[in-house]
Amino acid sequence: MESPKILLCSAQPELISEWAQALSPIATLIECTQLGRLNDLVRIRKPDMIIFHIDGQLHRIDEAVGVVLEHEDTQVLVLDVMPNDEDGVVLLKAGVRGYANESLAGSLMQNAIQSIRAGDIWVSRRIMQTLVDELLIGESIGGRMLDPRLDKLSHREREIAELVAEGNTNKEVAIRLNITERTVKAHMTNCFQKTGTKDRLGLSLLIRGELPLEQAV
Repeated sequence: MESPKILLCSAQPELISEWAQALSPIATLIECTQLGRLNDLVRIRKPDMIIFHIDGQLHRIDEAVGVVLEHEDTQVLVLDVMPNDEDGVVLLKAGVRGYANESLAGSLMQNAIQSIRAGDIWVSRRIMQTLVDELLIGESIGGRMLDPRLDKLSHREREIAELVAEGNTNKEVAIRLNITERTVKAHMTNCFQKTGTKDRLGLSLLIRGELPLEQAV
C-alpha cells in the first residue's frame, strides 16, 4: 500500500520535527509553519491527511474547526497543547477524525494515523460518550424536528445562532467563544443569508422551532 501524504501544520518548527521523526517511516510528509500557507499547500500537494496543532496562541480551537470545515474531503487529526472534552466534542461535530494531546508518543501517533486511514475515529472514549449523550438529549427535547433551513449553517454559525437565541448580545457571544465581535457579526450576516431570516428575532424563532417553514421574519 502506498504511504499516505500527511501535512504537518504547527507554528512550532521543533514540534513538527518531532512529529516528522515519528512519522517518516510510514508517510510522505509536508511541513507547514504558517497557517496562511495551509490552503495553498492542500490545493497543490493534495495530502491524504492534515495534522493540525492547537497551541492556544496562534492556533486555537477556532482555527482548528476552520481547517476541518474548509478541508472536509481531507482527514484531519488535531493535536492540542491542552486537550479538553469540550473542544473534542466541538471538533467531532465539525468532522475531525482524531483529537489527542500534542505529546502523543510516536508509536501511538502511528497507530492513530493507521486507524484514521482505516476509517476509524481516534478520540477518547469519554469524548465520544459525551457526544453521544448530547445527541440523545437533543433528539429527546420536545420531540421537535429540526428545521431544514438550519442544515445550511456551518457548525460555528449554528453555535452562534443558538447563543443569540438564548438572548446573548454579540459582545457576550464573542466572549463566550473567545472570538472577536466583528467575527460574530460576520457569522450572523451569513446566518441571515443562509436561512432567509432578516434579523435576530427571526433567527431566534427559527432556532427554537417557532418559525413556520414558509415564513422568514
